[in-house]
Amino acid sequence: MKISEKITSLRKQKGWSQEELAYQLNVTRQAVSKWESGQSLPDTEKIIQLSKIFQVTTDYLLLEDYHHDQVEQNEIDYYLSKEQAMNYLTLRKKAAPFIALATSLCIVSPVLLIGLSALSEYSSLRLSEDLACGIGLSFLIVCVAIAVILFLHFANQVKSYQYLETEAFICEQGVKEYIKTEKKNFQNRYNQLNIIGTSLCILSVLGIFVSMTMSEIFVVFGVCITLIVVSLGVYAFVYGGTVYYAYAKILEEGEYTKKQKAKKSLKSMVSGIYWLIVSAIYFFYTFGPYGNGQGQYSWFIWPIAGVLYAAMMMAFNYVNRK
Repeated sequence: MKISEKITSLRKQKGWSQEELAYQLNVTRQAVSKWESGQSLPDTEKIIQLSKIFQVTTDYLLLEDYHHDQVEQNEIDYYLSKEQAMNYLTLRKKAAPFIALATSLCIVSPVLLIGLSALSEYSSLRLSEDLACGIGLSFLIVCVAIAVILFLHFANQVKSYQYLETEAFICEQGVKEYIKTEKKNFQNRYNQLNIIGTSLCILSVLGIFVSMTMSEIFVVFGVCITLIVVSLGVYAFVYGGTVYYAYAKILEEGEYTKKQKAKKSLKSMVSGIYWLIVSAIYFFYTFGPYGNGQGQYSWFIWPIAGVLYAAMMMAFNYVNRK
């Protein structure tokens, strides 16, 4: 097999386009195209880079009769340069406040629906139930739509780095030492954000406790206040976690070790199925044949589902460790 065919084969095994490979090598797409068509050959420096990126020997690339078991078995790691690591961290740091905002919007999205539905029960306010429901649902849909747009936009920014979460990879020399230093510098801020998030989530229940001593409508407002305060706490958690776990992905620590990556696909599938079931239960209970179509009476499904999800993930992680 010629070097042109080997480069093409290795690139396709990675699932990369010529543009993506060119970016990794800091060359133009036309240069990669010429290598793969046999019109030109990469120089010595690029041969070495290719061997690191594809995790093969230079002999395999240069010698036509050389066979490499690792390539034949399709067990090739990814390669992360220092420039790529810095770019990934920069993208995550910029995305952190927006991802945190998107998560908070999902939590506060039903607040207006719950509050206005409660107010519509008071005839003196002249707020019809249909109008309250319409405004509340519109607000909920807008919040969720904004959140989804933000999630998709910032996920697309790091699409080329998806392998950090799911695949084994090697780093350029000095990258992990650099990332460890950056992570250490961020540690205090991460701890502060976790303390703020925890404090807010604990204090959020005060709204419900205080309102329980008053009339029924105040209990509804207490729930709204609780959701708002929880969303602020979650904002702190997600902001810090987005940056902190970017470091963990590069260092392959915690849930991003090679062993945990092998189990990640199962965990993602379980999470996806769980939340689809929860959503189906919510819509059936609220809008089904026996539902009343009023979200203010079925909101409790989500916090219960959140607590059960946390318990399920703890059990899942415990079984994995065993």
